[in-house]
Amino acid sequence: MSNSSGLIIVRSLTDSDMGLFSAHRRATTSKQRAIALTAPAAEQLLHPDIVRDKGAEFDCICLYGPVNNREQRRINKGGKNWRLGGRQLEGEIFAGLDSKDFALIRSVRHNDGSTPILLTFVGRRSQRLIQAGLAATLDGALQQSVAIFHDNSPEFETLAELFPPVPARVAIQRPLQQAAFI
Repeated sequence: MSNSSGLIIVRSLTDSDMGLFSAHRRATTSKQRAIALTAPAAEQLLHPDIVRDKGAEFDCICLYGPVNNREQRRINKGGKNWRLGGRQLEGEIFAGLDSKDFALIRSVRHNDGSTPILLTFVGRRSQRLIQAGLAATLDGALQQSVAIFHDNSPEFETLAELFPPVPARVAIQRPLQQAAFI
């Protein structure tokens, strides 16, 4: 069972991350369909057994504005890099995301797959004020485009207020497993 302490990982999207979105596939030079994670982020997010095995499948809920997607997504290590990937996220709404926008990964620390992962995107075009607030909160915290916040940090509390664990409209949609959200 997963450790119950909360974790929020913030990724400042880069050009190579944009291949996850079908709306960006023609314009991006990257072939990857994943969001890159640093090794320290993966080691905090994933159970040590999953880190040792270099990956696993997770119930992943992706949110951006009114769009939500819930499906199994793989987090794995290919070569030296960790990635959260899977099928492309479809929809023209994702064309509103760009490099330097944010992906927030909310989970329990050392997730063993028994708890879903929430992935929320924040874009400056459609969510200008929230994105600006995030940029201010993250000032100096990003290391290799990633910041990690545990539930005992003031930044976690700020982020948790802006981004609740799972909106009711998604939680009741199609439960893949019985699990408590942080």
